[in-house]
Amino acid sequence: MHPVSVYISAVLSGIISHAAYFNKGEHHLHGVLYVKLLVLGISSGTAILLYLEQNASTAFITTINLTAAYLLGLYISLLIYRIFLHPLREFPGPFGARISTAWMTTQLKNNNQHTRLLELHQQYGPFLRIGPSDISVIHPKAPEIVYGPKSRCFKGIAYDMSHPEVSLQLMRDPVQHHARRRVWSSAFSDRLLRGYEQRIRGYREKLVTRLKEMSATGEPVNIRKWFNLYSFDVMGDLSFGEGFGSLERGEEHWAIRLLNGFVDPIGLFLPTWAFVLLAATPGLSGEFWKFPAFCRERMNTPEIADVSSSLIAPLDGRDLSKISPAERNLLYSDARVIVIAGSDTTSGALSAIFYELVRHPEEIEKLRAELAPYANEASGEFLHSTIAHLDHLNGVINEILRLYPAVPSALQRKTAPEGIAIAGVHIPGNIHIMCPMYTIGRSELAYERPNEFIPERWYKCSELVKEKGAFMPFSAGEFNCVGRPLALMNLRTTVARLIMEFDVTFAPGEDGSRFMGDAKDNFVFYAGNLDLIFTRR
Repeated sequence: MHPVSVYISAVLSGIISHAAYFNKGEHHLHGVLYVKLLVLGISSGTAILLYLEQNASTAFITTINLTAAYLLGLYISLLIYRIFLHPLREFPGPFGARISTAWMTTQLKNNNQHTRLLELHQQYGPFLRIGPSDISVIHPKAPEIVYGPKSRCFKGIAYDMSHPEVSLQLMRDPVQHHARRRVWSSAFSDRLLRGYEQRIRGYREKLVTRLKEMSATGEPVNIRKWFNLYSFDVMGDLSFGEGFGSLERGEEHWAIRLLNGFVDPIGLFLPTWAFVLLAATPGLSGEFWKFPAFCRERMNTPEIADVSSSLIAPLDGRDLSKISPAERNLLYSDARVIVIAGSDTTSGALSAIFYELVRHPEEIEKLRAELAPYANEASGEFLHSTIAHLDHLNGVINEILRLYPAVPSALQRKTAPEGIAIAGVHIPGNIHIMCPMYTIGRSELAYERPNEFIPERWYKCSELVKEKGAFMPFSAGEFNCVGRPLALMNLRTTVARLIMEFDVTFAPGEDGSRFMGDAKDNFVFYAGNLDLIFTRR
């Protein structure tokens, strides 16, 4: 065969392989296999040509050229499809988003996907193509359709990021998720929540003690740091029967420090296939696995009921060393979720609450007037059942969750094969879709005066909420946050205790600009530093 014909055949093979194989189904978990096949193909081709030509250099160069021709055909076909033929071709968005799944990563500065999406939606409108098969939608009707109880969407490939590790949070199969969700739900029964409330008080008292110490010397309090220490200690206790000792030491436990060192890469929002490849690369993720190992060591049958005991209960008393590999994988993966999901989110919300309260001191006075009748004069604490339905307290929390949602942008779903309709706009099937709550919370489509902090919008000024379904801070439907009752209990009682105990102001030289200026979207919202002065009342 003429050399030119050989190269043309290689190009055509690339085109055919894209149209017949790579353009169908999901391939993000096969990256390692494809790399191996590529290396095997180059090695085999070189060996065959070496046998035929007896010239190593020529054989290798010819094989590389043929491989390049194949890949050229593959990517020409892929680009033509994505730019001109893809079902999302009519949706607005930057040209680069049509071409590559890594386009969004190239747009981020300091892990700011939440603010970048806000800018892009302001430019392109409520429907925005952010990747070849990815769309972001901020129409206020969208969250209910995408995440609600009747949604025909499923978790997208982003939840395979740590494959083959699996947990409740990462389960994509609705049937599997539902079964595991029932196990988790038992950990948040009313009976157990009352027990958790008592245990949380002990750590809140430690936090108050440390704040009193700093108050006595006028020392500024980096509120993000101290709420982080508090939240992880609480979840360490509720997860494994004891805290991490962070509040006593005034610094993070080594395992939490290690964990926090790995959250920034998540905020790059690399394509899922890239995460899978990196995780499979020897040496690149070795340090990370020390944190799961730490959680495994702490996961034992506790003396008092907690989240771990609920997860261990289905094992019917079997020793953890004798359970099946699948059971072990699931149990230990869930052990990490217990700590992470309940800590970073609570810490971020508490930090945001005090950021806004310091900026709006009149809101503190409203809260104090509402809370005063329910305080325990001896301890200063509040029984959650007595304050759970207070209008202004819940209004403050809701307003914070609107403006600073725990998951600002990347709650990915995949549309059903037949697609879905949002406000008369058809979203094709098998498309990855997300509704960035940070952007929706600041959208005039969903709220009047969206950039203002107005707690009354949630109980007295309902006209300021144009679409109630747009507010979904804990998600909804099958995949909503199972720990919602615990999170709200902790937020309400902690805010109540602290504002009744202390006056709070900005520290000298602090203007609050770092709080949002340095904030990151690492899947979970991570605020910037904020120095406050706590003064005992």
